[in-house]
Amino acid sequence: MPVPGRFTGCDLECLTPLCMPWQSINGLLQPAFSHEAALLSLELAATAYDMETECWEQAGWHDFSYQIDNTLLTGPAVNRESSGMIDGVMSEYYQQLAKSRLKRHNPISQIRGALRQREVSDTCKAIVMLHPLLGGQYLVAIGFMGTGKRIYDWISNFRVSHTERMHAGFLQLTKRFEANCGAIQFPETARELGLDKLTLTDVLQECRKPRSRFRLWMAGHSQGGAIMQIFAFSAVQQGLLRQNMLGYSFASPSVIYDHPPYDLNTFPLFHIINADDVFPRTGALLHVGRCRVFYPDEAMRKRCYGKRCDKAEFRAFLSQTRNVTDSGGAFLLVLSMLLAFQDMGQEEALTSLNSMIGSLIPSKIVSAFSGRGDDLLKGLIQRVRQGYFLASGRQNPPEESLSMLRKQVSELLRMHGSKAFSLAFLSAIALPHKLRGPVGDGCLASYQYIVTERFGDLRQKCWYPPASRLENGVRCQTRRLPEHVYTGLSHEINRRARRKNPHRRHV
Repeated sequence: MPVPGRFTGCDLECLTPLCMPWQSINGLLQPAFSHEAALLSLELAATAYDMETECWEQAGWHDFSYQIDNTLLTGPAVNRESSGMIDGVMSEYYQQLAKSRLKRHNPISQIRGALRQREVSDTCKAIVMLHPLLGGQYLVAIGFMGTGKRIYDWISNFRVSHTERMHAGFLQLTKRFEANCGAIQFPETARELGLDKLTLTDVLQECRKPRSRFRLWMAGHSQGGAIMQIFAFSAVQQGLLRQNMLGYSFASPSVIYDHPPYDLNTFPLFHIINADDVFPRTGALLHVGRCRVFYPDEAMRKRCYGKRCDKAEFRAFLSQTRNVTDSGGAFLLVLSMLLAFQDMGQEEALTSLNSMIGSLIPSKIVSAFSGRGDDLLKGLIQRVRQGYFLASGRQNPPEESLSMLRKQVSELLRMHGSKAFSLAFLSAIALPHKLRGPVGDGCLASYQYIVTERFGDLRQKCWYPPASRLENGVRCQTRRLPEHVYTGLSHEINRRARRKNPHRRHV
């Protein structure tokens, strides 16, 4: 009997789409882009947010492991394999413990968590599980969670500096997960195979063989998709065969800064992107794998954004975010908003700021700055300027662009008031980015809608932001590709472009 997923209704027992033989497409052997695989992957990415595994257990998945920050829950006790009558109780306890670690804690815990991130981010969150396949094979699933609701979950996103050719913050989170691979256990499968112990490291080692008993399936949303990319990139560099891997992400940022000496499109990873969503256009410069972009129409926006679409301020901010093409542009937009707040009275500025970041920072912390709102704003402006420098390589933002954005933001504040302004901005950022679950007013989350109802409208595209290079450790802008924000993956297009300008670097 089929076991339906909670968000797409797909059968969690039907894993054939994840294990199909690769096809020759344009002379290159690659996996098929499958609707069924995308549905399953959205279910996996969504499960990483709440660790609700009951339906997966009913579908025959087992050997669960949970990583939340510095905590790894794995092994026999987590999977009802311990002896005695308390095994089920202990398993339930560990699952509830995993869920509780995901939730936002009190202000003191928030501050302690943020202080812990001063040097290295450690907030990677993931779920790992396994399902047997026909012929004695096994499918190992890894769902990477996106950015959580705690303020310090966001810190890694803003670590945009260059480390090992990659986005520093996402790389740190990936290394946190990689460090636990040797400790993530599959006790039931080990017993079936007559092994004393089976870990994720053992699985990755065997995936280096053409006739591996294991296949790796990954999924992630937003930050989780970024971790998935770097983890796959690193695994292939260490010898894992690409035909033993498959991954789907949703709203994933880019992660690679400098193009390696081989084609990143050959990685068996697919990135589903809503063109209204600003986050896939931030991060580093390049995605690992192939992008599939959905261009929203009014029907989609009405269904997914609801009554917000009728608000002039929402449409204004949606237009602003669609003009952002890279992390530098995102920092520039935020900087213009903070400067516009600074032009207001101190009390009104603090109220606006509280409306903007109150969902991340407990209101008690923001209220503590009462009477010192200028200090809070100045500190945030300094941080954003530093982020702009790291992302763009420019010491100072272009004054003309910044002045124009600041004027537009100030006008929106004057027309609509700080409360409506803040709500419109947050909605324009959040609604196009939402993965799953009810969003109210009869709406459906954007990526849930795209995958379940408009999958056939996805287009094979790739987004190339302005190219860049490193000079003395500082990232500097170079010329950008002369195309739309999303440009087609076509060798013929690149050949024609090279003929027109042979000195331009084409990917």
